[in-house]
Amino acid sequence: MLVVELDIPWLDSPFLTSSRRIKDIKEIERLIKAGVKQVIIDTGKGEAPSPAPLKAALVNPPAPQIPPVQKTQPGIEPTPEPEKRSLEQEMAVATGLRTKIKKAVDNLQASLERNVPVEISEISPLIDQTLNSLTRNNQALLSLVHLSRKAQKLADHSFSTFCLCLNLAMVKAVSPAEREALGVAALLHEAGWVQLPLQLMGKRTPYTATEKKLIGNHIQIGLALLKSSNLPELAERIVREHHELCDGSGYPSGLKADSLHSLSKLLTVVDAYDEKVHQLADKPGMVPTNALRALYVEAEKGLYDAASVASLITLLGIYPITSAVRLNTGERAVVVEVGDDPLNPTIKIVYDAHKKLLASPLVLDLKQQDVAKTKRTIEAVLDPSNSLDDPFKRLVVED
Repeated sequence: MLVVELDIPWLDSPFLTSSRRIKDIKEIERLIKAGVKQVIIDTGKGEAPSPAPLKAALVNPPAPQIPPVQKTQPGIEPTPEPEKRSLEQEMAVATGLRTKIKKAVDNLQASLERNVPVEISEISPLIDQTLNSLTRNNQALLSLVHLSRKAQKLADHSFSTFCLCLNLAMVKAVSPAEREALGVAALLHEAGWVQLPLQLMGKRTPYTATEKKLIGNHIQIGLALLKSSNLPELAERIVREHHELCDGSGYPSGLKADSLHSLSKLLTVVDAYDEKVHQLADKPGMVPTNALRALYVEAEKGLYDAASVASLITLLGIYPITSAVRLNTGERAVVVEVGDDPLNPTIKIVYDAHKKLLASPLVLDLKQQDVAKTKRTIEAVLDPSNSLDDPFKRLVVED
């Protein structure tokens, strides 16, 4: 049975989202313990439950199922789905792809600086290659998205939003044309920054009124620079709307939710997430889990599209890749892969229970661990910038 809504907030739920596919009585007990009294189910999905013990079926959605990349034009055979690969196998491909994407962003920015139209056709192969990598194993690119950054703020930000947006577009099964437009918009949404002081991106002190006004102009500047580049109409709209907020408090036009395209709302959420994690505005950076929680709270207040925030949370999990965590044993670890059980990712244990550095880190899939021995669970998310939690700087995954 598929439950699509609970009567408690996401932050209070023991699962990733309010929607969940029931698997056993233990999941029912966990939700009852969390205070759930009513649920809404989708009777058109899931299997018919037996009369007992599923009289209050409560379920979590399966891990995002990424559809194969296909050609949909008449007369063209669908492209075979890329074979699945392990994280280790896909990482080399993803690393090379990241280099290509960042180089493309640099080239696009250079063209705009010279007032030369950008070649949109050069972006399409990158979209296809990214979709293929995400289909084989999306954990590789998602791990690169979360690396700690030292330079190339604009290129890294564009790479991250590009990968996250395409992954979400696949999960949400948007049309190929919309997926293409979203990919183009994600790479070009910060085009206007080529005419702004780049040191304002990631400023560590609050913006002045003048700086806020200057930054607020980057959308109009970008659209003016892209005017001769023949962007798809939808891509142009997404770029124009990616700083609008659902309650009308965004810019440049103060549009509200019902006036915004769904893909604009999606890019807005992804853009805000990357800004929060990598400190691209004038506020301190956050660990990924806290950034997701902040987005959830802001969506509850009406700033962001709740469905887009929920999709991002479902994609990344409660403990996104590269999250530093403390276990119930006192050990400290880094999340290296998120599977179909978001509460039990694969981790690399770096410190023992006494904060001593391990000579050889232990990689452990929490879902597959031998519970006859010590059962490890994640107890808390850590901030690797805290020297007390990470004295040897081994919980920070840097580029």
